[in-house]
Amino acid sequence: MENVMDGKTFCPAAAFEMLTGLTRTLQIVNQASWLETFQALWISAFHLVQRAKDPVAGPIPYTESRLSMLLSMVPLSIRPLLKEENHASINVGTSPSRKQSFMTCLQSLTQLVSLLDPPQPVVSAANDAATKASMVVMDFKKENTNMIVPQNYSTKAVGNLLHLVVESCIARDLIDTSAYFWPGYVVPCMVPEDFDMMPIDECPWSNFMQGAPLTKSLQSVLMAIPAPSVTELKKLNHLALHGSEEERSAAPKILCGASLKLGWNIQEHVVHIAVKLLSPQISLTSPVIGDANHYLSHLHMLASLLSCLSCHTVIHILALYGMIPEVVAALMPLCEAFGSFPPPSTNQSNAIEEVSAYSVFSFAFLFLLRLCKFHGPDKEPHPYICGAPARPDLKLDFLLLMRDSRIRNNCTTSMKNYLNNVVDLFQELRCHSVHVDMFPKLHAWYFENQAYLAPGILCNCNPNRMHHVSNKILIFVCRNMNKGKWPISGSGSSCSTITSTSSSTSSTSIGCASGSPWSIYEDEYLNTPLYPAWELLEAVPRVLEAILTACARGQISSCDLTTGLRDLVEFFPASIAAIICYYKAEITRGEWESVPLNGIDWPSPEDCLNSFGLEVKEVLESVGVHIESWSPHDAPPMLPLPLAAFLSLTITFKLDKNSEYTRVVTGQAIANYATISPWPVTSAIGALWARKAPRWHDFLVFLGVRSCFTNDKDAITQLLQSCIKSFLGPSSGDSNYMTSTRGVVGLLGESVCNSRAMGPGFLFLHTCHVFHAPYYFSEVILKLVVEWACKLADERSNRGSTKLKFGQPSLAIAISAVRQVAMLGTSLLCMAGRSPLVRVLFEDTLPIFLLSKREERCKPMTSICNILEGYALSYLLFFSTAMMWGVRTESAPDKSGSSKMSPHVITSHLDFITRVLEGTIELRCDPAMWKAHVSSFVGLIIRFSPGWVLGTKLDVLKQLSSTLRGWQECDLALSLLELGGTRAIEDALELL
Repeated sequence: MENVMDGKTFCPAAAFEMLTGLTRTLQIVNQASWLETFQALWISAFHLVQRAKDPVAGPIPYTESRLSMLLSMVPLSIRPLLKEENHASINVGTSPSRKQSFMTCLQSLTQLVSLLDPPQPVVSAANDAATKASMVVMDFKKENTNMIVPQNYSTKAVGNLLHLVVESCIARDLIDTSAYFWPGYVVPCMVPEDFDMMPIDECPWSNFMQGAPLTKSLQSVLMAIPAPSVTELKKLNHLALHGSEEERSAAPKILCGASLKLGWNIQEHVVHIAVKLLSPQISLTSPVIGDANHYLSHLHMLASLLSCLSCHTVIHILALYGMIPEVVAALMPLCEAFGSFPPPSTNQSNAIEEVSAYSVFSFAFLFLLRLCKFHGPDKEPHPYICGAPARPDLKLDFLLLMRDSRIRNNCTTSMKNYLNNVVDLFQELRCHSVHVDMFPKLHAWYFENQAYLAPGILCNCNPNRMHHVSNKILIFVCRNMNKGKWPISGSGSSCSTITSTSSSTSSTSIGCASGSPWSIYEDEYLNTPLYPAWELLEAVPRVLEAILTACARGQISSCDLTTGLRDLVEFFPASIAAIICYYKAEITRGEWESVPLNGIDWPSPEDCLNSFGLEVKEVLESVGVHIESWSPHDAPPMLPLPLAAFLSLTITFKLDKNSEYTRVVTGQAIANYATISPWPVTSAIGALWARKAPRWHDFLVFLGVRSCFTNDKDAITQLLQSCIKSFLGPSSGDSNYMTSTRGVVGLLGESVCNSRAMGPGFLFLHTCHVFHAPYYFSEVILKLVVEWACKLADERSNRGSTKLKFGQPSLAIAISAVRQVAMLGTSLLCMAGRSPLVRVLFEDTLPIFLLSKREERCKPMTSICNILEGYALSYLLFFSTAMMWGVRTESAPDKSGSSKMSPHVITSHLDFITRVLEGTIELRCDPAMWKAHVSSFVGLIIRFSPGWVLGTKLDVLKQLSSTLRGWQECDLALSLLELGGTRAIEDALELL
């Protein structure tokens, strides 16, 4: 759950769909009751919120998205589990039903006092929920018991997170209002008359529905209070499409305000309406791009909507609902259309807060860039895709393929089965396929960037036209610089120069390789480069090449370079995308000389450079990671010229709300460069930004910590070891055995408010996406799980006799501990790489481990140690498969006759086992470990996922059953053949 909310994860399915499958799987493999399962789910969600109650100050928020996990994702994930029981008419016998277990679970949550304290932003909402329940209870008592209420008695009550949970469950028909009468749920108290609660009759949403004008004051109030029902959302949707210009601009702001961030009871509806508004009134049969004039009629609505959807919190929520592919598909036609519109006819500011074609294009294009990760260094992981290390190429094309896959599977929207109440509001999102090549301008820009070219330099456009646009931008950028000569690439192999004089009546002449001169007068209006947005983007890299070359030659100062680029970004915010991509290409090429950050030519981090490094080292040591010391350096750090120029540009941006849009994009890029750079570069970047934003100091230190795991395999190993140790706690002979913190709290820590006191697991969750060695990572996980299994065997052996004897409690305890280690290893493996890394484990890591000679231990291996190692391997493989693809408890073929009854990794591993048993492959591991692995692995499949047997070849089943019978595992052999179906009946009878 923490991994879904770390801000760097986007799941192919919605988070609640993943939670549903994961909850079902864990209930089976843990052999837990539904009461225990629901309790574990809710407690995990409460811990998730409490760990972010006082987050590290930084640009990425935590609270709202984590509350969405608790109050929206968890109830939505439970709903299908309760419906399954009703539809299947399961005969539960004497055991309580899932519905009964769920209600019992909710009642038991009142005991978790320390976890129910609400974060500050939702204290008022919790009080309102508790007071609502108190009023219902009081009204019931008045009507049915003729109760006389004391004069000073108040129905106002103090609420907590449980009251919000109950309201969310009631809204989704999981329970009814009888929950208000649970013992201890409502505790009316004597409260001051000025208690913070809005009277029902004064609710601003009531005024809005009654037709009150949408004034600025009413708009502000509606943005701060969630809508009470879907009816209000319908009206907002209507105003956004058909209202006045002011209403079209205000409606998206209200919709994406508290209703989206804090309206947990209707959040899924708000998400779908907001995404639908990105494609206003486009029928399912309309062209993808649509009519350009049609988009212009919704200019103000789209500008307002895009500015709201692109904030960090909303992106997290969209990712939780699995809507990123839909948003990307909706943004592409907006970029193509608004980027092709002619420029404004008047010389007006086109800053991001202005509503124009430039501003809407900048909103849409930078939003698309953030979601699809156009920028960043090679092998940069995608921040919203699970499993990025194993698939570094997860870009725009992958998101579109994911969306098309949903269409083919008749699941265009992730919440199709949950939106029964809003089907009449809008039809399904567009059901036709969307491809990059449908948008020529975007297609050209995207693939040039993918090839690490400076976009525009090799563009198939009119060279004279592009040269003209480039020079207009260059004049605009250099208008406040000292006059001189600047080189600029021409349309051919030769160079051109811009020569300007100080005379007020002079002109600027441009020599072009084609011999066609242009003359542009230095008028204030003419010096504003008003061209379609795509033309500006294509020309920006040529300008960057010119001024960066001039800076390298000493023709312009670094200050003038930075100022000119900042002016360009303020005029045309989307240009930051071209700047990032050009610098990325040049940094990747590595052809520029390095410049010193000496405080003269370039900003210097000298005053806090060493202290920043020491803080990073301190955080690493607190989680058990020790790396080489960073000795202080007398010389200033050196950066490649493009990186120094980009870093200098980023620290000039303001930290206010208006500049957040461009600052977030540049922040992501500079953080990614810092992550993959050598330590002196990383520390210089972190130190400069820490001085720029002192309140983000701890957050920046955390980013510095993350960079240490990019290419340092030893640091990764130490972190994984620390994760296992903190989860299991010290050994029984340790003096801190009774007082140490272990389990999930020891792994993740109790809070994220202090970066120096976080758990190693929390650090792993926020750094695993930068690991770029999946084969090494899989190998380390496997070896650590096996080593800890042997270590546990040694500890148990040392307590008494030299050997553990079967039938003694100590063996069961040791196996249970091995199971926990394997489950933790599975979690770490799946969080870091998901299904691709699990395939690496099966297809590469495990065979190499079994076929290679083991290193000799100082202490001789005992038989019980070998047996526990075999159990550890089985648990790791089985749990990894179950976590990724779920289990199949049905032992009979489904009605569709589907042949895909077991994951490929299971069938391939069983084939590998068969070849070993037949003697085709010779192993170099201990026979006791191999025997334990085969027996326990087959036993786990039979016990927890018998449906996997149906996809196994008959020859494999025969060989396995024959071997198990020879090992005196007759029950396992017979069960395996029984699950094989009618095709294996003869062999089963022979065995009997």
